[in-house]
Amino acid sequence: MKNTEKSGGPSVAANLDRRKKFKYVLIAEGTLIGFITGALISVFRLMLTGADKLRNMLTGYVHEGGVPAALLCAAILIVIAVIVSGLLGREPDIAGSGIPQVEAELRGQKDMNWWRVIVCKITGCALAIGGGLALGREGPSIQLGSMVGKGVARAGHRLLTEERLLITCGAGAGLSAAFGAPLAGAIFSLEELHRNFSAEVLLTTMAASAAGDFVVANVLGLTPVFGFDIEHALPLRYYWALILLGLVLGVFGGFYNRTIAWMQDRFDHIGKAFSSFVCKMLGRRYSIINDGLHPTIPGERFERTGRMLAAFAFAYILFFAYPDALGSGSGLVGRISHGEFALGALALLLVIKFVFSTASFGSGSPGGIFLPLLVLGAVTGGFFSRLLGLAGMDQSYITAFVVTAMAGYFAAIVRAPVTGVVLITEMTGDFTTLLPLVLTSLIAYLVAELLGTKPIYTQLLERSLGKSPAGRASEGRRASLRDRKTVIDAEVDVGSHMDGRSVAEFGLPLGTLIVSVVREGIEIIPDGHTILRAGDELEILTRENDLADVESIIDSACRVVEKVPEEN
Repeated sequence: MKNTEKSGGPSVAANLDRRKKFKYVLIAEGTLIGFITGALISVFRLMLTGADKLRNMLTGYVHEGGVPAALLCAAILIVIAVIVSGLLGREPDIAGSGIPQVEAELRGQKDMNWWRVIVCKITGCALAIGGGLALGREGPSIQLGSMVGKGVARAGHRLLTEERLLITCGAGAGLSAAFGAPLAGAIFSLEELHRNFSAEVLLTTMAASAAGDFVVANVLGLTPVFGFDIEHALPLRYYWALILLGLVLGVFGGFYNRTIAWMQDRFDHIGKAFSSFVCKMLGRRYSIINDGLHPTIPGERFERTGRMLAAFAFAYILFFAYPDALGSGSGLVGRISHGEFALGALALLLVIKFVFSTASFGSGSPGGIFLPLLVLGAVTGGFFSRLLGLAGMDQSYITAFVVTAMAGYFAAIVRAPVTGVVLITEMTGDFTTLLPLVLTSLIAYLVAELLGTKPIYTQLLERSLGKSPAGRASEGRRASLRDRKTVIDAEVDVGSHMDGRSVAEFGLPLGTLIVSVVREGIEIIPDGHTILRAGDELEILTRENDLADVESIIDSACRVVEKVPEEN
Protein backbone atom coordinates (compact mmCIF):
# COMPACT_ATOMS: atom_id res chain seq x y z
CA MET A 1 0.00 0.00 0.00
CA LYS A 2 1.56 3.28 -1.08
CA ASN A 3 2.00 6.07 1.43
CA THR A 4 -0.44 8.90 0.58
CA GLU A 5 0.30 11.02 3.63
CA LYS A 6 1.44 14.12 1.81
CA SER A 7 -2.16 15.14 1.31
CA GLY A 8 -4.25 15.46 4.42
CA GLY A 9 -7.56 13.80 3.45
CA PRO A 10 -6.30 10.53 1.96
CA SER A 11 -3.92 10.15 4.90
CA VAL A 12 -6.75 10.25 7.44
CA ALA A 13 -8.86 7.79 5.46
CA ALA A 14 -5.87 5.52 4.82
CA ASN A 15 -4.92 5.43 8.52
CA LEU A 16 -8.43 4.59 9.70
CA ASP A 17 -9.08 2.05 6.97
CA ARG A 18 -5.72 0.38 7.49
CA ARG A 19 -6.32 0.20 11.26
CA LYS A 20 -9.40 -1.97 10.74
CA LYS A 21 -7.62 -4.51 8.54
CA PHE A 22 -4.01 -4.89 9.52
CA LYS A 23 -4.04 -6.90 12.78
CA TYR A 24 -3.19 -10.17 11.07
CA VAL A 25 -0.88 -8.47 8.58
CA LEU A 26 0.98 -6.97 11.52
CA ILE A 27 1.50 -10.36 13.10
CA ALA A 28 3.01 -11.66 9.85
CA GLU A 29 5.19 -8.57 9.51
CA GLY A 30 6.21 -8.83 13.15
CA THR A 31 7.29 -12.43 12.64
CA LEU A 32 9.38 -11.39 9.63
CA ILE A 33 10.99 -8.60 11.64
CA GLY A 34 11.66 -11.07 14.46
CA PHE A 35 13.48 -13.47 12.14
CA ILE A 36 15.61 -10.68 10.65
CA THR A 37 16.34 -9.21 14.09
CA GLY A 38 17.22 -12.63 15.49
CA ALA A 39 19.73 -13.22 12.70
CA LEU A 40 21.22 -9.74 13.16
CA ILE A 41 21.50 -10.04 16.95
CA SER A 42 23.02 -13.53 16.61
CA VAL A 43 25.82 -12.03 14.54
CA PHE A 44 26.10 -9.15 17.01
CA ARG A 45 26.37 -11.49 20.01
CA LEU A 46 28.98 -13.64 18.25
CA MET A 47 30.99 -10.49 17.55
CA LEU A 48 30.79 -9.49 21.21
CA THR A 49 31.82 -12.97 22.34
CA GLY A 50 34.83 -12.78 20.04
CA ALA A 51 35.64 -9.27 21.31
CA ASP A 52 35.51 -10.53 24.92
CA LYS A 53 37.90 -13.37 24.08
CA LEU A 54 40.35 -10.99 22.40
CA ARG A 55 40.19 -8.65 25.41
CA ASN A 56 40.87 -11.54 27.80
CA MET A 57 43.84 -12.57 25.67
CA LEU A 58 45.13 -9.01 25.74
CA THR A 59 44.67 -8.89 29.52
CA GLY A 60 46.77 -12.03 29.94
CA TYR A 61 49.43 -10.67 27.59
CA VAL A 62 49.55 -7.35 29.48
CA HIS A 63 50.24 -9.13 32.77
CA GLU A 64 52.96 -11.32 31.29
CA GLY A 65 54.55 -9.22 28.55
CA GLY A 66 55.99 -6.30 30.51
CA VAL A 67 56.52 -2.85 28.97
CA PRO A 68 56.09 -3.88 25.29
CA ALA A 69 52.71 -5.42 26.12
CA ALA A 70 51.66 -2.32 28.06
CA LEU A 71 52.57 -0.08 25.11
CA LEU A 72 50.73 -2.35 22.66
CA CYS A 73 47.63 -2.30 24.87
CA ALA A 74 47.74 1.51 25.06
CA ALA A 75 48.09 1.79 21.28
CA ILE A 76 45.15 -0.57 20.68
CA LEU A 77 42.87 1.36 23.06
CA ILE A 78 43.84 4.71 21.49
CA VAL A 79 42.98 3.37 18.02
CA ILE A 80 39.65 2.03 19.32
CA ALA A 81 38.85 5.39 20.96
CA VAL A 82 39.54 7.27 17.73
CA ILE A 83 37.44 4.85 15.63
CA VAL A 84 34.50 4.94 18.07
CA SER A 85 34.71 8.74 18.11
CA GLY A 86 34.59 8.76 14.31
CA LEU A 87 31.53 6.50 14.29
CA LEU A 88 29.76 8.83 16.74
CA GLY A 89 30.57 11.73 14.44
CA ARG A 90 29.20 9.84 11.46
CA GLU A 91 25.98 8.82 13.25
CA PRO A 92 25.32 10.64 16.57
CA ASP A 93 22.18 8.56 17.24
CA ILE A 94 24.29 5.49 18.12
CA ALA A 95 25.49 7.11 21.38
CA GLY A 96 24.61 5.30 24.59
CA SER A 97 22.15 2.44 24.81
CA GLY A 98 19.85 3.56 22.00
CA ILE A 99 16.62 3.11 23.98
CA PRO A 100 16.05 6.87 24.50
CA GLN A 101 16.54 7.34 20.76
CA VAL A 102 13.90 4.68 20.05
CA GLU A 103 11.48 6.38 22.44
CA ALA A 104 12.13 9.71 20.70
CA GLU A 105 11.51 8.06 17.32
CA LEU A 106 8.18 6.69 18.52
CA ARG A 107 7.20 10.14 19.81
CA GLY A 108 8.03 11.81 16.51
CA GLN A 109 11.05 13.64 17.92
CA LYS A 110 13.68 11.81 15.85
CA ASP A 111 13.93 10.27 12.42
CA MET A 112 16.96 8.00 12.53
CA ASN A 113 18.73 6.72 9.45
CA TRP A 114 17.93 3.06 10.05
CA TRP A 115 20.64 1.36 7.97
CA ARG A 116 23.42 3.69 9.11
CA VAL A 117 22.45 3.22 12.75
CA ILE A 118 22.61 -0.58 12.32
CA VAL A 119 26.08 -0.54 10.76
CA CYS A 120 27.61 2.04 13.10
CA LYS A 121 25.96 0.67 16.27
CA ILE A 122 27.18 -2.89 15.77
CA THR A 123 30.71 -1.75 14.97
CA GLY A 124 30.88 0.82 17.77
CA CYS A 125 29.55 -1.54 20.45
CA ALA A 126 31.87 -4.38 19.48
CA LEU A 127 34.86 -2.06 19.67
CA ALA A 128 33.80 -0.36 22.92
CA ILE A 129 32.97 -3.57 24.79
CA GLY A 130 35.97 -5.37 23.32
CA GLY A 131 38.11 -2.45 24.52
CA GLY A 132 36.97 -3.07 28.08
CA LEU A 133 34.22 -0.50 28.69
CA ALA A 134 31.55 -1.72 31.10
CA LEU A 135 28.65 -1.65 28.67
CA GLY A 136 25.95 -4.13 27.64
CA ARG A 137 24.39 -5.50 24.47
CA GLU A 138 20.69 -5.21 25.37
CA GLY A 139 20.03 -1.50 24.69
CA PRO A 140 21.90 -1.67 21.39
CA SER A 141 19.96 -4.85 20.51
CA ILE A 142 16.69 -3.01 21.17
CA GLN A 143 17.79 -0.13 18.94
CA LEU A 144 18.97 -2.53 16.24
CA GLY A 145 15.66 -4.39 16.30
CA SER A 146 13.70 -1.15 16.12
CA MET A 147 15.73 -0.07 13.09
CA VAL A 148 14.99 -3.40 11.42
CA GLY A 149 11.31 -2.67 12.00
CA LYS A 150 11.70 0.81 10.56
CA GLY A 151 13.60 -0.53 7.55
CA VAL A 152 10.84 -3.05 6.78
CA ALA A 153 8.19 -0.33 7.15
CA ARG A 154 10.05 2.08 4.89
CA ALA A 155 10.73 -0.62 2.29
CA GLY A 156 7.01 -1.43 2.22
CA HIS A 157 5.95 2.26 2.16
CA ARG A 158 3.89 1.74 5.31
CA LEU A 159 1.83 4.46 6.96
CA LEU A 160 3.27 6.08 10.09
CA THR A 161 0.77 4.26 12.33
CA GLU A 162 2.03 0.91 11.10
CA GLU A 163 5.67 2.03 11.08
CA ARG A 164 5.52 2.92 14.78
CA LEU A 165 4.07 -0.50 15.63
CA LEU A 166 6.74 -2.28 13.60
CA ILE A 167 9.47 -0.26 15.31
CA THR A 168 8.02 -1.27 18.67
CA CYS A 169 7.84 -4.97 17.82
CA GLY A 170 11.38 -4.82 16.43
CA ALA A 171 12.57 -3.36 19.73
CA GLY A 172 10.88 -6.20 21.63
CA ALA A 173 12.48 -8.75 19.33
CA GLY A 174 15.85 -7.12 19.98
CA LEU A 175 15.54 -7.54 23.75
CA SER A 176 14.29 -11.10 23.31
CA ALA A 177 17.23 -11.98 21.07
CA ALA A 178 19.74 -10.28 23.37
CA PHE A 179 18.72 -12.19 26.50
CA GLY A 180 16.69 -15.16 25.29
CA ALA A 181 13.65 -13.62 26.98
CA PRO A 182 10.69 -13.40 24.55
CA LEU A 183 8.08 -12.59 27.20
CA ALA A 184 10.23 -9.82 28.67
CA GLY A 185 10.67 -8.40 25.16
CA ALA A 186 6.91 -8.13 24.69
CA ILE A 187 6.31 -6.69 28.16
CA PHE A 188 9.14 -4.16 27.80
CA SER A 189 7.55 -2.90 24.60
CA LEU A 190 4.30 -2.27 26.43
CA GLU A 191 5.69 -1.04 29.76
CA GLU A 192 8.58 1.17 28.62
CA LEU A 193 8.08 2.03 24.94
CA HIS A 194 4.34 1.97 24.20
CA ARG A 195 3.30 2.68 27.82
CA ASN A 196 -0.22 1.49 27.16
CA PHE A 197 -1.80 -1.93 26.80
CA SER A 198 -2.69 -2.63 23.18
CA ALA A 199 -3.70 -5.98 21.76
CA GLU A 200 -2.10 -5.05 18.45
CA VAL A 201 1.23 -4.19 20.09
CA LEU A 202 1.12 -7.24 22.37
CA LEU A 203 0.34 -9.78 19.62
CA THR A 204 2.74 -8.28 17.10
CA THR A 205 5.57 -7.97 19.60
CA MET A 206 5.01 -11.48 20.96
CA ALA A 207 5.26 -12.83 17.40
CA ALA A 208 8.43 -10.82 16.76
CA SER A 209 9.98 -11.74 20.12
CA ALA A 210 9.26 -15.44 19.68
CA ALA A 211 10.70 -15.41 16.16
CA GLY A 212 13.81 -13.55 17.29
CA ASP A 213 14.39 -15.92 20.19
CA PHE A 214 13.86 -18.93 17.91
CA VAL A 215 16.61 -17.79 15.55
CA VAL A 216 19.07 -17.01 18.36
CA ALA A 217 18.33 -20.31 20.09
CA ASN A 218 19.18 -22.18 16.90
CA VAL A 219 22.44 -20.26 16.51
CA LEU A 220 23.61 -19.93 20.12
CA GLY A 221 21.63 -22.62 21.96
CA LEU A 222 18.91 -22.63 24.62
CA THR A 223 21.13 -22.14 27.70
CA PRO A 224 19.88 -19.26 29.92
CA VAL A 225 22.10 -16.18 30.08
CA PHE A 226 22.71 -16.77 33.79
CA GLY A 227 23.07 -20.53 33.84
CA PHE A 228 23.09 -21.38 37.54
CA ASP A 229 20.69 -23.21 39.81
CA ILE A 230 18.95 -21.68 42.84
CA GLU A 231 19.23 -24.73 45.08
CA HIS A 232 17.88 -23.06 48.23
CA ALA A 233 14.80 -20.84 47.97
CA LEU A 234 14.59 -18.15 50.63
CA PRO A 235 12.28 -19.28 53.49
CA LEU A 236 9.35 -17.07 54.48
CA ARG A 237 10.94 -16.35 57.86
CA TYR A 238 13.68 -14.38 56.05
CA TYR A 239 11.35 -12.17 54.00
CA TRP A 240 12.06 -9.28 56.36
CA ALA A 241 15.50 -9.22 54.73
CA LEU A 242 13.87 -8.69 51.33
CA ILE A 243 12.11 -5.58 52.62
CA LEU A 244 15.43 -4.22 53.84
CA LEU A 245 17.09 -5.18 50.54
CA GLY A 246 14.37 -3.37 48.59
CA LEU A 247 14.95 -0.20 50.63
CA VAL A 248 18.70 -0.37 49.98
CA LEU A 249 18.22 -0.98 46.25
CA GLY A 250 15.75 1.89 45.94
CA VAL A 251 18.24 4.34 47.44
CA PHE A 252 21.10 2.83 45.46
CA GLY A 253 19.08 3.03 42.23
CA GLY A 254 18.31 6.71 42.74
CA PHE A 255 22.00 7.35 43.41
CA TYR A 256 22.89 5.46 40.22
CA ASN A 257 20.64 7.66 38.07
CA ARG A 258 22.09 10.83 39.57
CA THR A 259 25.62 9.50 39.10
CA ILE A 260 24.97 8.82 35.40
CA ALA A 261 23.95 12.46 34.93
CA TRP A 262 27.01 13.63 36.90
CA MET A 263 29.33 11.44 34.82
CA GLN A 264 27.85 12.77 31.60
CA ASP A 265 28.54 16.34 32.79
CA ARG A 266 32.10 15.46 33.78
CA PHE A 267 32.85 13.84 30.42
CA ASP A 268 31.39 16.84 28.64
CA HIS A 269 33.85 19.04 30.55
CA ILE A 270 36.71 16.65 29.73
CA GLY A 271 35.77 16.72 26.06
CA LYS A 272 35.60 20.51 25.94
CA ALA A 273 38.92 20.86 27.76
CA PHE A 274 40.61 18.40 25.41
CA SER A 275 39.12 20.12 22.36
CA SER A 276 40.22 23.55 23.57
CA PHE A 277 43.74 22.26 24.18
CA VAL A 278 44.02 20.61 20.76
CA CYS A 279 42.60 23.64 18.95
CA LYS A 280 45.07 25.91 20.71
CA MET A 281 47.93 23.56 19.84
CA LEU A 282 46.82 23.70 16.22
CA GLY A 283 46.58 27.47 16.36
CA ARG A 284 42.84 27.48 15.68
CA ARG A 285 40.19 29.52 17.43
CA TYR A 286 37.93 27.35 19.58
CA SER A 287 34.29 28.28 19.10
CA ILE A 288 30.87 26.77 19.10
CA ILE A 289 28.43 27.55 16.32
CA ASN A 290 24.90 26.83 17.36
CA ASP A 291 22.77 28.37 14.61
CA GLY A 292 21.73 25.03 13.11
CA LEU A 293 23.21 25.91 9.70
CA HIS A 294 26.59 24.24 10.10
CA PRO A 295 26.60 20.43 10.10
CA THR A 296 30.09 20.38 11.65
CA ILE A 297 30.97 22.31 14.80
CA PRO A 298 34.64 23.40 15.01
CA GLY A 299 36.27 21.37 17.75
CA GLU A 300 33.33 19.04 18.23
CA ARG A 301 35.15 16.03 16.87
CA PHE A 302 37.93 16.70 19.36
CA GLU A 303 35.36 16.76 22.17
CA ARG A 304 34.17 13.28 21.18
CA THR A 305 37.73 12.05 20.90
CA GLY A 306 38.57 13.51 24.31
CA ARG A 307 35.63 11.75 25.95
CA MET A 308 36.53 8.43 24.35
CA LEU A 309 40.23 8.73 25.24
CA ALA A 310 39.29 9.46 28.87
CA ALA A 311 36.97 6.42 29.04
CA PHE A 312 39.55 4.07 27.55
CA ALA A 313 42.27 5.53 29.78
CA PHE A 314 40.13 4.38 32.72
CA ALA A 315 39.85 0.93 31.11
CA TYR A 316 43.62 0.88 30.54
CA ILE A 317 44.24 1.34 34.26
CA LEU A 318 41.88 -1.53 35.05
CA PHE A 319 43.70 -3.84 32.63
CA PHE A 320 46.50 -3.77 35.20
CA ALA A 321 44.76 -2.95 38.48
CA TYR A 322 41.43 -4.83 38.40
CA PRO A 323 40.60 -6.80 35.21
CA ASP A 324 37.43 -8.26 36.75
CA ALA A 325 35.74 -4.88 36.30
CA LEU A 326 36.31 -4.80 32.52
CA GLY A 327 33.48 -5.48 30.10
CA SER A 328 29.82 -6.03 30.94
CA GLY A 329 30.71 -8.43 33.78
CA SER A 330 28.10 -11.10 33.02
CA GLY A 331 30.52 -13.81 34.13
CA LEU A 332 30.71 -12.28 37.60
CA VAL A 333 27.08 -13.15 38.41
CA GLY A 334 27.69 -16.91 38.47
CA ARG A 335 30.91 -16.51 40.46
CA ILE A 336 29.19 -14.36 43.09
CA SER A 337 26.24 -16.74 43.38
CA HIS A 338 28.67 -19.62 43.93
CA GLY A 339 30.24 -17.77 46.86
CA GLU A 340 33.65 -17.06 45.28
CA PHE A 341 33.90 -13.53 46.73
CA ALA A 342 34.29 -12.67 50.39
CA LEU A 343 32.71 -9.58 51.97
CA GLY A 344 35.72 -7.30 51.43
CA ALA A 345 36.20 -8.43 47.85
CA LEU A 346 32.53 -7.75 47.08
CA ALA A 347 32.76 -4.27 48.62
CA LEU A 348 35.77 -3.44 46.45
CA LEU A 349 34.14 -4.90 43.34
CA LEU A 350 30.94 -2.95 44.00
CA VAL A 351 32.74 0.38 44.25
CA ILE A 352 35.00 -0.12 41.24
CA LYS A 353 32.29 -1.61 39.04
CA PHE A 354 29.84 1.15 39.96
CA VAL A 355 32.29 3.94 39.14
CA PHE A 356 33.58 2.32 35.96
CA SER A 357 30.17 1.33 34.56
CA THR A 358 28.70 4.81 35.13
CA ALA A 359 31.85 6.37 33.65
CA SER A 360 31.71 4.07 30.61
CA PHE A 361 28.13 5.05 29.90
CA GLY A 362 28.69 8.69 30.80
CA SER A 363 31.35 8.95 28.10
CA GLY A 364 28.67 8.63 25.43
CA SER A 365 30.15 5.49 23.91
CA PRO A 366 27.78 3.09 22.10
CA GLY A 367 26.61 0.45 24.57
CA GLY A 368 23.81 -0.39 26.97
CA ILE A 369 23.30 -0.30 30.73
CA PHE A 370 20.87 -3.22 31.20
CA LEU A 371 23.50 -5.89 31.75
CA PRO A 372 25.95 -3.71 33.74
CA LEU A 373 23.19 -2.60 36.11
CA LEU A 374 22.04 -6.21 36.54
CA VAL A 375 25.63 -7.13 37.41
CA LEU A 376 25.73 -4.28 39.93
CA GLY A 377 22.49 -5.64 41.39
CA ALA A 378 24.07 -9.09 41.66
CA VAL A 379 27.15 -7.67 43.43
CA THR A 380 24.87 -5.74 45.80
CA GLY A 381 22.84 -8.88 46.53
CA GLY A 382 25.99 -10.89 47.23
CA PHE A 383 27.36 -8.15 49.49
CA PHE A 384 24.02 -7.93 51.32
CA SER A 385 24.00 -11.70 51.85
CA ARG A 386 27.56 -11.62 53.21
CA LEU A 387 26.59 -8.85 55.63
CA LEU A 388 23.68 -10.94 56.90
CA GLY A 389 26.14 -13.82 57.22
CA LEU A 390 27.95 -11.83 59.91
CA ALA A 391 24.70 -12.01 61.88
CA GLY A 392 24.50 -15.76 61.37
CA MET A 393 22.34 -16.14 58.24
CA ASP A 394 23.02 -19.30 56.24
CA GLN A 395 25.05 -18.39 53.14
CA SER A 396 23.39 -21.12 51.09
CA TYR A 397 20.79 -18.44 50.28
CA ILE A 398 23.30 -16.12 48.58
CA THR A 399 22.08 -17.10 45.09
CA ALA A 400 18.51 -16.12 46.01
CA PHE A 401 19.71 -12.70 47.18
CA VAL A 402 21.80 -12.23 44.04
CA VAL A 403 18.87 -12.95 41.73
CA THR A 404 16.40 -10.91 43.76
CA ALA A 405 18.71 -7.90 43.91
CA MET A 406 19.12 -7.86 40.14
CA ALA A 407 15.38 -7.43 39.65
CA GLY A 408 15.09 -4.86 42.45
CA TYR A 409 17.95 -2.76 41.12
CA PHE A 410 16.41 -2.85 37.63
CA ALA A 411 13.06 -1.70 39.01
CA ALA A 412 14.68 1.18 40.92
CA ILE A 413 16.67 2.45 37.92
CA VAL A 414 14.45 1.74 34.89
CA ARG A 415 11.07 1.88 36.73
CA ALA A 416 9.77 -1.06 34.76
CA PRO A 417 9.28 -3.60 37.58
CA VAL A 418 7.15 -6.07 35.60
CA THR A 419 9.77 -6.25 32.85
CA GLY A 420 12.49 -6.71 35.47
CA VAL A 421 10.74 -9.60 37.21
CA VAL A 422 9.93 -11.41 33.97
CA LEU A 423 13.39 -10.72 32.51
CA ILE A 424 15.28 -12.14 35.50
CA THR A 425 12.96 -15.14 35.64
CA GLU A 426 13.58 -15.93 31.98
CA MET A 427 17.32 -15.24 32.19
CA THR A 428 17.79 -17.60 35.13
CA GLY A 429 15.20 -20.18 34.07
CA ASP A 430 13.99 -20.42 37.69
CA PHE A 431 10.51 -19.67 39.08
CA THR A 432 11.13 -20.38 42.77
CA THR A 433 12.13 -16.77 43.45
CA LEU A 434 9.10 -15.17 41.78
CA LEU A 435 7.51 -13.90 45.00
CA PRO A 436 10.80 -12.47 46.37
CA LEU A 437 11.40 -10.78 43.00
CA VAL A 438 7.99 -9.11 43.07
CA LEU A 439 8.29 -7.99 46.70
CA THR A 440 11.80 -6.56 46.38
CA SER A 441 11.09 -4.89 43.02
CA LEU A 442 7.95 -3.21 44.33
CA ILE A 443 9.71 -1.79 47.38
CA ALA A 444 12.74 -0.64 45.36
CA TYR A 445 10.44 1.00 42.81
CA LEU A 446 8.48 2.90 45.46
CA VAL A 447 11.60 4.09 47.27
CA ALA A 448 13.15 5.37 44.04
CA GLU A 449 9.90 7.16 43.18
CA LEU A 450 9.73 8.78 46.63
CA LEU A 451 13.31 10.02 46.22
CA GLY A 452 12.15 12.03 43.22
CA THR A 453 14.62 10.65 40.67
CA LYS A 454 13.46 10.19 37.09
CA PRO A 455 13.49 6.80 35.36
CA ILE A 456 16.85 6.41 33.66
CA TYR A 457 15.56 6.34 30.09
CA THR A 458 13.34 9.38 30.65
CA GLN A 459 16.36 11.17 32.08
CA LEU A 460 18.54 10.15 29.14
CA LEU A 461 15.86 11.04 26.60
CA GLU A 462 15.48 14.56 27.94
CA ARG A 463 19.23 15.02 27.87
CA SER A 464 19.54 13.54 24.37
CA LEU A 465 16.93 15.89 22.94
CA GLY A 466 18.85 18.82 24.39
CA LYS A 467 22.04 17.83 22.59
CA SER A 468 22.60 19.72 19.37
CA PRO A 469 24.50 17.27 17.11
CA ALA A 470 22.04 14.37 17.16
CA GLY A 471 19.13 16.79 17.33
CA ARG A 472 20.21 18.57 14.16
CA ALA A 473 20.93 15.28 12.38
CA SER A 474 17.43 13.95 13.05
CA GLU A 475 15.74 17.32 12.56
CA GLY A 476 16.94 17.58 9.00
CA ARG A 477 15.56 14.14 8.14
CA ARG A 478 12.33 14.77 10.05
CA ALA A 479 11.49 18.13 8.50
CA SER A 480 9.80 16.64 5.44
CA LEU A 481 7.76 14.20 7.55
CA ARG A 482 6.07 16.60 9.97
CA ASP A 483 2.59 16.22 8.47
CA ARG A 484 2.52 12.42 8.45
CA LYS A 485 -0.51 11.15 10.33
CA THR A 486 -0.71 8.38 12.89
CA VAL A 487 -3.32 6.84 15.18
CA ILE A 488 -2.58 6.51 18.91
CA ASP A 489 -4.38 4.09 21.22
CA ALA A 490 -5.31 5.30 24.71
CA GLU A 491 -7.49 4.13 27.56
CA VAL A 492 -9.19 6.25 30.20
CA ASP A 493 -8.10 4.98 33.61
CA VAL A 494 -10.36 4.94 36.66
CA GLY A 495 -10.07 8.21 38.60
CA SER A 496 -8.06 10.00 35.89
CA HIS A 497 -8.72 13.59 34.82
CA MET A 498 -10.83 12.60 31.80
CA ASP A 499 -12.95 10.09 33.71
CA GLY A 500 -16.35 11.81 33.56
CA ARG A 501 -15.28 14.78 31.42
CA SER A 502 -16.20 15.74 27.86
CA VAL A 503 -13.98 15.35 24.81
CA ALA A 504 -13.81 19.16 24.54
CA GLU A 505 -12.00 19.26 27.90
CA PHE A 506 -9.17 16.98 26.71
CA GLY A 507 -6.93 19.87 25.63
CA LEU A 508 -5.49 18.16 22.55
CA PRO A 509 -3.51 20.20 19.98
CA LEU A 510 -5.37 21.80 17.09
CA GLY A 511 -5.84 19.25 14.31
CA THR A 512 -5.70 16.23 16.64
CA LEU A 513 -8.96 14.28 16.70
CA ILE A 514 -10.50 11.54 18.80
CA VAL A 515 -11.94 9.49 15.95
CA SER A 516 -13.32 6.56 17.92
CA VAL A 517 -14.41 5.66 21.46
CA VAL A 518 -15.02 1.97 22.23
CA ARG A 519 -17.11 1.45 25.37
CA GLU A 520 -17.93 -2.11 26.46
CA GLY A 521 -17.33 -3.36 22.93
CA ILE A 522 -19.54 -0.74 21.27
CA GLU A 523 -17.94 1.90 19.05
CA ILE A 524 -19.01 5.51 19.52
CA ILE A 525 -18.21 8.28 17.04
CA PRO A 526 -17.52 11.15 19.46
CA ASP A 527 -18.03 14.91 19.29
CA GLY A 528 -16.98 17.64 21.69
CA HIS A 529 -19.90 16.92 24.04
CA THR A 530 -19.22 13.18 24.40
CA ILE A 531 -18.52 12.28 28.04
CA LEU A 532 -15.63 9.86 28.49
CA ARG A 533 -15.78 7.11 31.11
CA ALA A 534 -13.23 4.88 32.80
CA GLY A 535 -12.40 1.95 30.57
CA ASP A 536 -13.12 3.78 27.32
CA GLU A 537 -10.69 2.84 24.57
CA LEU A 538 -9.75 5.82 22.39
CA GLU A 539 -8.31 6.09 18.90
CA ILE A 540 -6.63 9.48 18.46
CA LEU A 541 -5.50 10.74 15.05
CA THR A 542 -2.61 13.21 15.12
CA ARG A 543 0.37 14.51 13.14
CA GLU A 544 3.87 13.18 13.70
CA ASN A 545 4.98 16.65 14.77
CA ASP A 546 2.43 16.62 17.62
CA LEU A 547 3.12 13.07 18.83
CA ALA A 548 5.21 14.02 21.86
CA ASP A 549 2.70 16.64 23.03
CA VAL A 550 -0.26 14.31 22.54
CA GLU A 551 1.48 11.48 24.42
CA SER A 552 2.23 13.85 27.29
CA ILE A 553 -1.40 15.03 27.42
CA ILE A 554 -2.66 11.44 27.37
CA ASP A 555 -0.33 10.53 30.25
CA SER A 556 -1.57 13.37 32.45
CA ALA A 557 -5.24 13.26 31.43
CA CYS A 558 -5.94 9.53 31.11
CA ARG A 559 -3.32 7.64 33.13
CA VAL A 560 -2.70 9.67 36.29
CA VAL A 561 -5.23 9.03 39.05
CA GLU A 562 -6.54 12.37 40.37
CA LYS A 563 -9.54 11.32 42.38
CA VAL A 564 -10.76 8.34 44.37
CA PRO A 565 -13.59 6.58 42.52
CA GLU A 566 -16.97 7.01 44.19
CA GLU A 567 -18.52 3.98 45.83
CA ASN A 568 -21.75 2.68 44.38
